[in-house]
Amino acid sequence: MPGGTKNLRVSLIALTFVILYGSGFVGGRYGLPYAEPFFYLAIRFGATAVILFVLILCFRVAWPRSGYLHLMLSGILLQGVFSVGVFYALHHGMTPAVSALIIALQPLLVWLMVSAVTARKVRPLSVLALLGGLVGVAITVYRGLESSSGLTPTNVAFGVLGLVGVSTGQFYFQRKNPGAHLLINGFVQSGASAVVMLAGGLAFEKGVIRWTPQFVLSELWMSVGVSIGALSLLFVLMRSESADRVASYFYGVPIAAGLIAWPVLGQRPTASEIIGFAVIMVSITVFNRSSRPPRAEPAPAAPAEDSVPAGERA
Repeated sequence: MPGGTKNLRVSLIALTFVILYGSGFVGGRYGLPYAEPFFYLAIRFGATAVILFVLILCFRVAWPRSGYLHLMLSGILLQGVFSVGVFYALHHGMTPAVSALIIALQPLLVWLMVSAVTARKVRPLSVLALLGGLVGVAITVYRGLESSSGLTPTNVAFGVLGLVGVSTGQFYFQRKNPGAHLLINGFVQSGASAVVMLAGGLAFEKGVIRWTPQFVLSELWMSVGVSIGALSLLFVLMRSESADRVASYFYGVPIAAGLIAWPVLGQRPTASEIIGFAVIMVSITVFNRSSRPPRAEPAPAAPAEDSVPAGERA
């Protein structure tokens, strides 16, 4: 595939992923008041696993012979631990702005992991771009930080737990990816996460669930739109991009969440948020260009032997 076409395809996939993934923060707000986090997530991941299993049977997808342990572990980290950290922090009063700012450390954390493992040369422009993205997120959520009554040590610990989960889960998957089909990836990861979430709910929660229309709609969207749609696109990106470049797309999630919350929740973006959006987009563009390996120059064409008549050339 030509370089320009491939870059356009990756950009479109990344944009769609960011929109779907960002919608999860808005969709979760509808369902979280009606169930405790562990049980909410157990239902979400369980429904996702059931849907994907039916699709696997319908499309007759071949099951891999190995790699299930890597899929389960990466799924528990990438989906389960991340979701528990974020949802429990929100459940206990942390504002989405503070939660977004903590999770926005992911590109930096993944970049450090990749740099430490590969011992590659550090590019100053890449570092500046990552820091610029973090500044953009801080500008975007500034007003939310002003009234962050939920900024407690416990909530910060939950937020950091989510950050570590999504960062290590993504990095581990890209290092140990067994190359299974997308439907297999989603089924195994969601199924493993559902089991862990159910165990957590039985151990730490009361299990009270209010089956309101808002709760059902939230679960449907989080199961299909986010757990299947967004994460399938994330798997595609992780197969074609480096870990740190994939992580840089997460800077765009607060933008998507903010724009979706405008028509859905009536939260109009402020001037500071628009400025933050612009800084984030520039930072992502600069980082991806600076981290792209140099293009190999084509070999020079062999000179024509003009001194030999055309009819006498072998």
